[in-house]
Amino acid sequence: MAGIILESGMVLVPLACAALYIVISSNMLLFVFITVAASVGFVTYRLRYHYSSGARGDLIVRTKDTGADTSSTSKTRTKKKAKKSASRAATEPESDHSSGGEFDEIVQDAQRHCDVDDEVVERSGALLAAAVTAEKTKYDMELYGSALSYDHRCFYICGRPTWVLAADFDYWRIPIPPSSGMADQITDTWRRVLLQYKAAGFNAVRIRFHWGFHSPSKGKYDFTGNRDVNKLLLLCEELGVLVIACLGPFIGDDVQGGGYPFWLIQRDHIRLRHLRASGVKIWDDRFAAAEGEWYDQLISMLVGHEVMTKSVRGRGCIVMVQLENHLGARGALELPLALQDETRLLARMARERVIRAPLATNNLRWPEDFTSLAARTWAAVEKKLRSYHVIKGAYHSDISGFTVRDIDGLPVDLDAVARVTKGDNAPMAALELYKPNAESAAGSFSRQVEAAISQGLSVLSLPAYFSVGNWGNLDSPLKCRQGDCGYSAVSADGALSADARSTRLVLHIARAFELQVASSDSVSSRPWITSASQPTVRGVSVSGLPADAVRVRRQWEMAATATTHAHEQQSESTLGEDQLQMTLAAYVDGQGATEADSELAFLFTLAGAPAITKGHSFALTGTLGPRQRGIFISNLVVGSKSSGLLSLVAASKEIYTRVALDLGVEVWICAEESIQNGQLFFDGECKVTGHAEVEVVDVDHAKDRKFSFVIPKPGPGVATVVGESGATVHVVLLAQTDLDTLVVDYGSFNSEKVQHSETTGAMPAAAWGADGILMADCGSVELAQTRTNAASRIVVVSRMQPQRCAGMRLLEDSTDSVYRGHRFIWHYIAEANEQSGDICTDVSVRGLEKRTTDWNSLPWKLLPTMADLETMDEINLLSWQRDLGTFAYHATDVGFNASHVLHRCQVRLKPQHLTASTIKLQLNVRHRCTVWVNGVNMSGHETFHELSAEPGSLAACIESMRNAGAARGPDRWGGTATYDVTKAINISAADDEDGALNEVVVVIESYGLGTQADGANDARAPRGLLAAYWHGFNLIGEDHDDSEIHDHSHDKRTEQLKIRWEICGVDVTQLQQPYASSGFPDETSQTGWQPTVEHPFAPQRWSTRLNVDVNAGVQWWRWQMDPANMYKDEPVYLAISGKIVAYVWVNGLLLAKHRASSKPSSVLLRGGLGSSRQKASAAPDEVVVMMYGWADDADTSATGGGSSTVAVELSLNDSRGLSALSP
Repeated sequence: MAGIILESGMVLVPLACAALYIVISSNMLLFVFITVAASVGFVTYRLRYHYSSGARGDLIVRTKDTGADTSSTSKTRTKKKAKKSASRAATEPESDHSSGGEFDEIVQDAQRHCDVDDEVVERSGALLAAAVTAEKTKYDMELYGSALSYDHRCFYICGRPTWVLAADFDYWRIPIPPSSGMADQITDTWRRVLLQYKAAGFNAVRIRFHWGFHSPSKGKYDFTGNRDVNKLLLLCEELGVLVIACLGPFIGDDVQGGGYPFWLIQRDHIRLRHLRASGVKIWDDRFAAAEGEWYDQLISMLVGHEVMTKSVRGRGCIVMVQLENHLGARGALELPLALQDETRLLARMARERVIRAPLATNNLRWPEDFTSLAARTWAAVEKKLRSYHVIKGAYHSDISGFTVRDIDGLPVDLDAVARVTKGDNAPMAALELYKPNAESAAGSFSRQVEAAISQGLSVLSLPAYFSVGNWGNLDSPLKCRQGDCGYSAVSADGALSADARSTRLVLHIARAFELQVASSDSVSSRPWITSASQPTVRGVSVSGLPADAVRVRRQWEMAATATTHAHEQQSESTLGEDQLQMTLAAYVDGQGATEADSELAFLFTLAGAPAITKGHSFALTGTLGPRQRGIFISNLVVGSKSSGLLSLVAASKEIYTRVALDLGVEVWICAEESIQNGQLFFDGECKVTGHAEVEVVDVDHAKDRKFSFVIPKPGPGVATVVGESGATVHVVLLAQTDLDTLVVDYGSFNSEKVQHSETTGAMPAAAWGADGILMADCGSVELAQTRTNAASRIVVVSRMQPQRCAGMRLLEDSTDSVYRGHRFIWHYIAEANEQSGDICTDVSVRGLEKRTTDWNSLPWKLLPTMADLETMDEINLLSWQRDLGTFAYHATDVGFNASHVLHRCQVRLKPQHLTASTIKLQLNVRHRCTVWVNGVNMSGHETFHELSAEPGSLAACIESMRNAGAARGPDRWGGTATYDVTKAINISAADDEDGALNEVVVVIESYGLGTQADGANDARAPRGLLAAYWHGFNLIGEDHDDSEIHDHSHDKRTEQLKIRWEICGVDVTQLQQPYASSGFPDETSQTGWQPTVEHPFAPQRWSTRLNVDVNAGVQWWRWQMDPANMYKDEPVYLAISGKIVAYVWVNGLLLAKHRASSKPSSVLLRGGLGSSRQKASAAPDEVVVMMYGWADDADTSATGGGSSTVAVELSLNDSRGLSALSP
């Protein structure tokens, strides 16, 4: 048949080309008309399909059907395989125990993973018969608005304006070893990580719930231990951390398989994300049923934890529920790819399972989906087609979130966003706010956050801001291959980068004035204030900077209550006596226009001025500091009419946080003058003492008032400002080292102790002095027990002495402190041992042992090729050689989805089998293979390609098609490498009946499954050994003739197929944790270990130099490391240097991987945000390292014994720096 098709094609293709040429040359107009008509028809059909109901109108459930005839639904990976399997079953009777039955084991494994014999989809009740509209799934603000409401400005929790400032918290990435009795450690680890998030200034986390992490096998769901979602949400409620719940099922392209469980990916009759092919979606009821199963399990854990739910433990924590992720991918010609019913169905499922919180999607991209020519063109086309009822209306969730790469360089146009989101009066939500130039790890999180809030975004989440840890095989191929590129602002050991410290200051400012600024509008969208009962700034400009460098936002506060909804506030142009203040925030961006220490003139215009463009009322001077940006507050009032008022009219000095000591008494924390110069301008004649000077002045447009011009003195210190009514502000000026460690206790929305924060926005407490300070429960302080914190002095600002300061001692005498003499400042010193030196000097390592993997002891299974499943009638000259080397099943077909899969071939050769002077082996693998032939390492090759084009673009699709092993997108058939194995092959004597045995072992490392992102259907791209071809010998003999293959009476095929390949690996669907295996069946073996000799090379820490023999196969080392008894939070790193593949386990958990490169790696063994050991246990930590390498990287003279070895250096360090690797 293949020959007939080929011959027909050779004739028909030239004829078709000739006909097309005749049409074009004879009637160009006709050709253009046909082309345009076809294009219009395609676009109309695509848009109609996009907006029409692709789903059938009924509820989808999954049931068993034991009585149905399922033979027609039995499938393997491809139609070709199904045909061959059926033919083979028909031609080979059950009683035949010849070579045909030898593949039964592997075929049954594939059937168990891929077949659908045990399931059908039944339908009951109408689900999408009537269109699911936004109105039907809309958040019920009338019913739940008193607890949670929102408008285009922000969220209101119990009426309080709230910014939702979040970072992604992937609880499933935190390395926790598998062990019994771990409940306390898991809770403690989560608690410490969440407190780190709060200490960094975040009030929320976005939790992406990983389907595959909770469902190791079909029908099995685990919500216990480190999968206990209920316990995690209870902890968030206790700590006062809001949650954006991302339900998935797709959660992102940074995780293997996009978060889908392995058992679902293996069932290739189910179209993941409804993708029939890359860029082509067709509705699949079975996939929708699987999504419903996941939502059934997960949502039952979330119900009762929403903010609008109040119980004896307080309010819930879930403020928003995100459905899916990145469904807004576009296909050919930038046409919409997603089906409207995808979001409709998920929204309906969520509401039917009693989710009451606002529903959000993250399907838009800034600025492409708002400002690009393609987006505007299709918006116009859709509008026209909708007017003619060709397509239906689009579905919009309560909140339309978007992904943004550079919000600073491309400011948000609120009008453009409102057009796309149809003006749903919801707050701006950047659910994935990346820092610019993520690929090169450049850019700044702090710039993104500052730009976001200055442009009116009130909901944002920073992906990968915290590197909370990683383990196992969670990463997608691209992230797995690249490793840690330094993108995260906070490393896994809790170390903060300079960007993280700047971002924390920006978040501190935002949180300090959240109550006053969160529900603000741009000054261009509200009427001017022409008069006021008190001095009020209505305009700000900065001399020397362009007008667009200053963004001003303002909010009106009411005297009756500070928590009045912004949409209920008055909009007159005159501030009445019942109105207390008009808080104004000026965001100044001087980057590129001025130096960090350049002094600027801030020009302020009062409400009494005739016109803002006709001169200013007064001016202050100041600098922008190291960030070259600043957030400056005006019209801020401290106190109340009953306690007395102190009004800050304007400031050119940044106020990083506010601490409430009493009603009418606050502490403001600022930077000392050498860091950020500025002044404070108060209403009235104020008394100033301490570290500042005051000058009483008059200003234009308010001649009847006196103002106090407060100028801080150089250096750190404390200044006290007392107003005419007695209201007081203590201004604490911090040095840079103290500012870098500033931590604020933001309390909890469930805490009854946080009273002043609820009414004024000031916080209960703040502290500085060391990294690793954690604050909770209104002033209680914890300090990480590390060597650098030993004897550190911690300063705490709070109304009362902190209730609990773990590991610290109160200093009664603090005469040497610049902050002494104030009863609200408490000085502590860490009680940790003051021993100095390298912590790793005290790490005791003992019992270094070694073993080697025995290939013969592994559970090998015969792996059939495509030719093994053919009948003789199907064999033809074109397909014979290809099918002979192409395997019928890939590693994923039989559950071998761990990092490694092993293949082995055993063949006996005699001289008469040889057909060439060289013997070659051709292999096609994904992704990286290492080959041994009769115990000789032949090195290997890698088939992997990282895209350089923008993901999802046409260029990316073309690039992935041209290069085998694409990191994302379609993976073309290619990537083979040929090995000359002549020197390693054994050939028997001519008279040897059996021939000499040759054994080939191929170890293949997979970088993970595709993610099914950006409209690419790549989650089922093949992994492992795809095909293997031998060249240079023929087992049939020298007198072989191809015609004999078709001779049924003289079948030489059986003889040819004596070349047998076997496969070996770990079926991850049989594991409790499918992401925790390296793929080697003997990874947990306790036999074969032998003591080995250490070769120290770094005397100041434990170290050893190992000579890894690449010809010995896969080798394992292990040792025990005594538990920390002094600095329990001190990070301990294992530094690995050597061109070798190394996998590291700690206490049975696959913790990290070292790539075969000259670049050293550091593996965090202990300490940090997520510790990989049981802190409460006195048992030692067990470290296991598995290593193997290539002969090309070996130094044959390393041992002098002729063995090919790779020198590997291992050492323990207490920091991530790798400079200590050399002796």
